[in-house]
Amino acid sequence: MKKIDATGQACPMPVILTKRALKESNGETVLISVDNEIATQNLAKMAEQLKLIVQVEKINDSLYEVKLSDPKAGNELAVAEQTPIPEQVSGTVEPFGTSYVVVLNSDFIGNGSEELGRTLMKSFLFSLTEQEVLPEKVLCYNAGALLTTAGSAVLDDLKALEEDGVEVLTCGICGEFYGVKDKLAVGSFTNMYRIVEILRTSKTVSP
Repeated sequence: MKKIDATGQACPMPVILTKRALKESNGETVLISVDNEIATQNLAKMAEQLKLIVQVEKINDSLYEVKLSDPKAGNELAVAEQTPIPEQVSGTVEPFGTSYVVVLNSDFIGNGSEELGRTLMKSFLFSLTEQEVLPEKVLCYNAGALLTTAGSAVLDDLKALEEDGVEVLTCGICGEFYGVKDKLAVGSFTNMYRIVEILRTSKTVSP
């Protein structure tokens, strides 16, 4: 049995660590320790998508154990190589193909707390690096231009994407507006005409 300690790990790390373990398990049962119920729900959803048997045991208020096993005992979990990391308890993820573009038009996600929104952006981009199918491009404009400049909290993830062949493009006029055009740390600048061309010919994902 392969054991994974994901206690203390924020979403989506328990799912990511488990997905990695499944790839290496060769059909072996995987036991994951987590410290919250939401993590167990996320793992159960992934198990459902991968057609695995899942058993959840609450050890105490801060410790849960999730056991994932292959009903075809002894068979390699090759399906784990092909299935994207699921969204949090939100239904089956159906990848729409191998070509898409990610659009980042802010340096944080959603409305409300900007601090939380920046944490969500970092989580989003890290999760993006773990996807089986990476985007062709990442487009950054408006305050999204701040993400690609020196001092950005998400530079490592954007650089990892670039190293894996993803083109990272930042709106030049946006860099000028925010006074960061001389601080670009990943990718290259582009113009709005090119951004429009890409958007009208691509399937897009935006957090």
